[in-house]
Amino acid sequence: MRMGEAFFRESGHAERFAFDRASFAHTCTVLGRAGLLYVGEKDGQVVGMAAFDVSPSICNHSVLVARETFWYVDPDYRKGLGLKLLGAIETAAGDYGATLFDVVAEPGPRSRPLEHLYERRGFNPAEKTFRKVLKPCQSARLSAA
Repeated sequence: MRMGEAFFRESGHAERFAFDRASFAHTCTVLGRAGLLYVGEKDGQVVGMAAFDVSPSICNHSVLVARETFWYVDPDYRKGLGLKLLGAIETAAGDYGATLFDVVAEPGPRSRPLEHLYERRGFNPAEKTFRKVLKPCQSARLSAA
């Protein structure tokens, strides 16, 4: 939960809605059971995490598209471990059968460094997403299954 909350704050979502621990726990449980959640450890302590999901392309269901769901490493451990986690989910997505793998760089202080990192690893810009807030988000809770 600690890293999930840190990821949430750094991604810019905290400006629009509240972090819901039950929702994030549910997401991690589902991704973990599916083998799509990876963690990085240092000296027996979890200091990083990354996950992805996979779905068929809307234009051709025989083409699987993997998308990074989240990728976070504690700031003191970002040199090297983050790349290992990204590499692990990228490899796992390919092993899962994905043809394409999409990653995200949310607007903010980390977006330019992430864009450069992705480009060095062979990623190319694919699309640009725009967001409009339609109304204030209401807190919604999911029950953990």
